Amino acid sequence: MSGRPSGSTIAGCIAAPADDLCLQFVNTRYWRGSEAPVEQLRAIADVVQFAATGGVDAAITEAIAAHWRDHPAAAELAFAAAVELRETLHRVFVAAAGGGAPAPADLAALNAGLGSAGRREAMRVRDGGYAWETALPGRNAVSLLSPVLWSAADLLAGPRRPRVRQCANPRCGWLFLDGTKGGNRRWCSMSACGNREKAHRHYLKHKRPAAER
Repeated sequence: MSGRPSGSTIAGCIAAPADDLCLQFVNTRYWRGSEAPVEQLRAIADVVQFAATGGVDAAITEAIAAHWRDHPAAAELAFAAAVELRETLHRVFVAAAGGGAPAPADLAALNAGLGSAGRREAMRVRDGGYAWETALPGRNAVSLLSPVLWSAADLLAGPRRPRVRQCANPRCGWLFLDGTKGGNRRWCSMSACGNREKAHRHYLKHKRPAAER
């Protein structure tokens, strides 16, 4: 991962990431198979906001955001590194959804990110629950996105990896965890791509001449 200015260590708490936090991060770019994919990460402020909603304490996000406001060049490098990480994770989990292994370069990039992420050092009781105490090793995108990397590693190494799916609509490509009992979910949602596919099949069926039906 490139674009990693150092800076001093930042200590704080990060909530245990959701199992699919890494997929949520990948899905900040969606409709990937269409002519006009939708992009939600347009600036470093969007990366900071994602980290905040993903459980990183405000004290951490504010300290890193303040650093980037004071160092615009570092902010540009951090944004590029965040997008690079997202695209690496996208390729890794597309491979997982297809039952395959990632490209060696992508696995190496993921491991490099994990090696530079914050360490989960201890548990702290907080607000009636628990959070990880951590020390982030710098004011950079990899540190800020530590819970995304933790989530990715835990999902790949855990029992839910075979449940990673990619929406069967090639224009969509949304990645998700299949929570159905039979493990046969094909669509990001029936109300979106599922119904579109059903409507398309219905259209094709009734478009053909009656003699061909």
